[in-house]
Amino acid sequence: MFLVETLMMSLLHHPNLIRLLGYCAEEGHRLIVYEFAPSGSLDDHLFGVNEKHLQWCTRMKIAAKVAKCLEYLQTKASPPVIHRNLKPSNILLDAEFNPKVSGFGLAKLGPIGDRSHISTSVIGTPGYIAPEFMNSGQLSVKCDIYSFGVILLELITGRRA
Repeated sequence: MFLVETLMMSLLHHPNLIRLLGYCAEEGHRLIVYEFAPSGSLDDHLFGVNEKHLQWCTRMKIAAKVAKCLEYLQTKASPPVIHRNLKPSNILLDAEFNPKVSGFGLAKLGPIGDRSHISTSVIGTPGYIAPEFMNSGQLSVKCDIYSFGVILLELITGRRA
């Protein structure tokens, strides 16, 4: 996971992806350093012990910017990148509540050419995994869209899906 995450984050650049500042792998110790996200995670604000109320306009801004980030990962990155673990705790928030998608340890390079999916082991967070992936092990960029839909539902309702 360490190598996957550092490689992915060193190659991907988008305003709504967490920025990799550096990493170290020495004598069995591994460390990844990312930009600081002072407002915590979306999960903290929606479901944390001290839930912090998010204004409706802030929720919509977060949704729109995460959608733009997914568009980048699926259509601008070559080959496409499938996150596989998109969930509120992997959406960090900067001081202005701009979302920063993080948690690329489970990410996979998506299908290229005429292929629409890749076969892989089912992994991710229950509740955010697309049912078709759970049932078949066939991973496509649509799996992240399902996860995003669950996040949208949670943003709108303020409740876990």
